[in-house]
Amino acid sequence: MSRGNNFLSALLWSVIAFLVIYPLSILIIESLKISGTSGSGIQNYLEFFQDTYYLKTFWNTIVLSTMVLLVTTLFGIPLAYILARYRQRGKTIFTALILMPIVLPAYAGVFAFVIFFGKFGTMNLLLMNAGLIEKPLNFIYGFHGLVFIEALHMLPFIVLSLSAGFTSIDPSFEEAAEVEGASGFRRFITVTLPLCTPSYLAGAVMVFLWPFTDWLTPLILGQVDFLPS
Repeated sequence: MSRGNNFLSALLWSVIAFLVIYPLSILIIESLKISGTSGSGIQNYLEFFQDTYYLKTFWNTIVLSTMVLLVTTLFGIPLAYILARYRQRGKTIFTALILMPIVLPAYAGVFAFVIFFGKFGTMNLLLMNAGLIEKPLNFIYGFHGLVFIEALHMLPFIVLSLSAGFTSIDPSFEEAAEVEGASGFRRFITVTLPLCTPSYLAGAVMVFLWPFTDWLTPLILGQVDFLPS
């Protein structure tokens, strides 16, 4: 390795250490400090795992993260495959629509759905004015609404990761499977998807961790009287 490459490598690791390792180290050190004393230990962690409220919250977040990852995966695989393998008219617009949640702030999407699908949102008002329902329906409030909104926001990360994976696959692997008599679906399941595993995991990690950092969506969709009028 040349001296220039050594310098670039050292610079890269220095940036990573400053932006990632250093903040995480501070976070871990602060989490070990015991409030009101100068000592440190794992007392904070013990209290966390002994408190039923925090355990329930932690478990609910894991369930939510799992469901969001499952939904984004089910919809992300076919969408990513279409983007990577098909060349059709309108693909640019199709791609822009899929990636739009990345551009828009998360709260913008939440408020938009509340205004349209909320307790007294546009959809409920239209249905009540048409005489189809007598009282507002619950479209988005609750666990199903959380899964839907967060999956919609994180879907582009799965699509982008898998699309890059599908594009980078050497066609000779799939051609070899076809020569061996594998059907299109079997080639996709046994050859294409496994080769995309690293790309998928890159997006899946971000999708799974997002609900742990998102407090606004549960705050809004966890109550049925948000923006009641």
